[in-house]
Amino acid sequence: MSAGAAPEEIGILAYPGAQLAAVHGLTDLLSIASRFSAETGGPALAVSHWSPGRSGTAEFVCTYRSTAGDAPPGILIVPPTMVDLPDPATTARIAAWLLDRHAQGVQLVSLCSGVVLLAATGLLDGRTVSTHRNYAAEITARHPQVAVDISERLIEYPGLLTAGGFMAWVDVGLLLVERLLGARVRDETARFILTDPAARSAPLPRFTPPHAHCDAAVLRAQEAVHLKDGQDVTLAAMAAAARLERRTFLRRFAAATGMTPGEYCRAVRIARARELLEGGNLPLKQIAEVLGYVDVSSFTRAFRRAHGLPPGAYRRRHGGAVAGQGERVGTAMQV
Repeated sequence: MSAGAAPEEIGILAYPGAQLAAVHGLTDLLSIASRFSAETGGPALAVSHWSPGRSGTAEFVCTYRSTAGDAPPGILIVPPTMVDLPDPATTARIAAWLLDRHAQGVQLVSLCSGVVLLAATGLLDGRTVSTHRNYAAEITARHPQVAVDISERLIEYPGLLTAGGFMAWVDVGLLLVERLLGARVRDETARFILTDPAARSAPLPRFTPPHAHCDAAVLRAQEAVHLKDGQDVTLAAMAAAARLERRTFLRRFAAATGMTPGEYCRAVRIARARELLEGGNLPLKQIAEVLGYVDVSSFTRAFRRAHGLPPGAYRRRHGGAVAGQGERVGTAMQV
């Protein structure tokens, strides 16, 4: 972010019954992180709260903003509720607003039971989501086309992130801080708000391939991508595997997965990189070669774009140690 630029804004949906601990806890966490960043000349964050306007209208109003300005948020968070979910009419209003915001490029995040409201948009159809175990049955009953995996704390697709667990707002808050302000600010924030930050390192979201769409042609294309770990798979090859004409394939692939073929290949490639970083001791140079990157530097850039930190830092946090020349090469090229 350039000097004088408007800060990145994160909006929180303060709907009727939203858990106030999550709304205000996230507000405090993000504000603390913004202050730490500003103290060293880094970018700032703005936080805003949004609520449904007058009954019978489509409007949503900003009820709080941490900084001056009126720029729309680039990220919207749907917190959980401690009481009943909103009535059907309010749920429909929220879903319509979220769907409109998402169409404008806004990233949507749900926490715990907030995934029920996000699922009402239809954006999660054919996908797997994370939520609290107490709401898994309700999601399945309301939205049978949405799969639930309560074993994963965070599951992400392009523009969509779902988080499970009663305190998921802490995980999501720290993840957003790391992505927007960097690992140093994330660590400072964690030390400030947690007695033992190492015990609650925010997990990175898992990529869960969407397979519940039941489009056999698209499934064949996905299988072709996974067989090659997402590397060197052309659009023509994917369309051929699906046995579809290119234009038809693009339309059906996007409808089934919510992603372009290119986005899907990149996600599969990075997911495989995470597996290699977590479960083995291959040097970064060798991982880059295995996955078809030109060099460690290009691998590092791709991994950082996807997860906000370089592969070496990811391995130190989530994987095993790497000995020898490969680790030194990787570290040198990440500086």
